[in-house]
Amino acid sequence: MNRIDAADVLELRIAAAGGEPGGEVGLALRRRGDGGAEQPPDARIPITEVRRSGRRITAGLSGLPIADGAWEVLWTDREGRSGAVATTDPGLHLADRFAYLERPRRRVLRLLRDERGRLLLRSSSASPYAEVARVRLDGDRVLLSGMLAYAPDPRDASGLLIARQRGLDGELTAPAELDGRGFRCAVPLAPLAAAHRPERPHNEWDLWLRLPGTGEELRLGSRADDVVGKKRKTAFPETELDGGPGRVLVQPYYTVHDDLSLLAVAAGGDR
Repeated sequence: MNRIDAADVLELRIAAAGGEPGGEVGLALRRRGDGGAEQPPDARIPITEVRRSGRRITAGLSGLPIADGAWEVLWTDREGRSGAVATTDPGLHLADRFAYLERPRRRVLRLLRDERGRLLLRSSSASPYAEVARVRLDGDRVLLSGMLAYAPDPRDASGLLIARQRGLDGELTAPAELDGRGFRCAVPLAPLAAAHRPERPHNEWDLWLRLPGTGEELRLGSRADDVVGKKRKTAFPETELDGGPGRVLVQPYYTVHDDLSLLAVAAGGDR
């Protein structure tokens, strides 16, 4: 098993076999690929905060200069030997992922298993967003719920859901309720249909959550489950409403970046 907790502590459950160290063990990170001028390929970062108790190893990663990109996790021993840490764990644990989202952060660390079964650490920059956990079409409205990701705790319970018409000047709002770090809201679809511009084949509405107090706006999206390319893998139901003019079909959809938006098209028109 391998995991990274919300405090950026790496945890491994190991078995001493196949040349891996059975006694005192150290860990290091080795840059994979082009690390740029500051961290060239094969650059290594020793992990100094390593503790072992039986088959359990923990290693603190917070504060290490881990640049964006992929890093191999290596074991080392007192004789100077080292090797890649092998794993059968794909590294996705949803409970851990949602706990990880709850802390403000600008860097995300993820564990992966490569094609040869070696443990990789991927580092990437992070920006706060609103993680969507549930989308449900309810008549002429869409019910949304989820949690704030990588953002500070909200100052009060009154947020605002904003739908902006992509490439145009349309903007609609709906109240959003914040419960701790969770959010939920109901987006009415009739105003979107009424604002439909028939000269455009598609009318896309991008969704944002405005936080109380700071006014910061978080884009709605779904990334915690590691399923990329939801645009081609997920389909939501649609509803038909009176538009201006004619009838309009409105449905939620994921963009190419796995953000959540709403799509409005003329009923009977091309998709």
